[in-house]
Amino acid sequence: MPLVYIDDLTVGMILGEDLFTSKNRLVLAEGVELTAEHLQMFKSWGVIEVEIDEESLGEEYLRQQEAVAQFVEQAESYLFRRFSLNDVECEPVATVYRHTVHRSAQSLSQGWDPVTVVANLDIDLEERSTPLSVPKLLVGDVELVSLPGVYNRIVEVLEHPDSSSHKLAEVISKDASLSVRLLTLVNSPMYGFSGKIDSVSRAVSLLGTNELTNLAVGVSVISKFKDIPSDLLDMDGFWRHSIRCGLYARILAKHLGLSGEEGYFTGGLLHDIGRLILLNRASQSYKRAIAKARNDHSPMFLAEQETLQTDHSIVGKLLAMRWRLPPQLLRMIGGHHSPSLNDYAIESSLMHVADFLAHACGHEVHLVNEIPPLQLKAWEATGLKEDLIAPTIRQVDVEFKEIVKIFFSEA
Repeated sequence: MPLVYIDDLTVGMILGEDLFTSKNRLVLAEGVELTAEHLQMFKSWGVIEVEIDEESLGEEYLRQQEAVAQFVEQAESYLFRRFSLNDVECEPVATVYRHTVHRSAQSLSQGWDPVTVVANLDIDLEERSTPLSVPKLLVGDVELVSLPGVYNRIVEVLEHPDSSSHKLAEVISKDASLSVRLLTLVNSPMYGFSGKIDSVSRAVSLLGTNELTNLAVGVSVISKFKDIPSDLLDMDGFWRHSIRCGLYARILAKHLGLSGEEGYFTGGLLHDIGRLILLNRASQSYKRAIAKARNDHSPMFLAEQETLQTDHSIVGKLLAMRWRLPPQLLRMIGGHHSPSLNDYAIESSLMHVADFLAHACGHEVHLVNEIPPLQLKAWEATGLKEDLIAPTIRQVDVEFKEIVKIFFSEA
């Protein structure tokens, strides 16, 4: 009995086997003819594929599958190497892998050319390197390690005894570029507000001061750091991955009923910010870490630890502390590769999962080809279930293009 992927199901196909939920509850019996309502239900339940009676598939479906078969093989070959640090037969990685194979096959059929890192760096890995002093990385060159002035003014307003949402809106409104991006973001499909939000004060009243402040941090940092020159990293791809990670974190936080969704979005935007400091302030040392990761086919953060005696999450956390960002963001930035250091706090664990999904489901490839390993204990700490993976991936796909336009437009 053929398995048919959710996006390939059509009205009139006949279920070839009983369908159960993840909690083993029967929802549809073998022999049921699928309707439009059934297909919508499958998507909301997180169903990825179902058994379909072969005789009900139809000639058009068979022709499409024959045409895409070669791309499935190509996608599996490409992704099997990318997932080499993960067990693709163990949940929840197995579900992510199956979904990613199908999405990649579709992209390949539409002309997508997969990116792989092949460049070898001329570095002698036998030569001993000097451990980096992280505090020294964050001194001097005030322009690089300081947040835009508008955020400092926001912090001053929030810390003032007479702070108010009106005063916060007033400060943000004085920065035309920031105001335009924030309002465009709040009016995007990511929020789905009914009616147009046409003022910063209205946005503050709808989201709250903390939420809008978190968004202002993310927007300010991308605007300031997106054009940092580097011959080692594609900055456009870096920020696309960060945006994707932020979307995953926000949507998963919403699924879990966690407060402060915008904090999770901003945490995703900033989770790799320490990497930019390392690339800019210690590029030669960082080249050694990249060379080691490529040579050993190991996760980038482990190569950083072995080569530099630190990693980008630690550097990013110290930078965030210097910026006086909230503790919630510190845990996301500092713990996204090592959630155990924060006793698997929900912020660190959720950002770890979001980063894994963003690497797995995005076409951006950074520095090394391998996707960082998903730590199962972090997944368990979030309380997420496998049936959330498919609808979450689908929702991020819908929102991603619009959000990228907002952050990369010239405002």
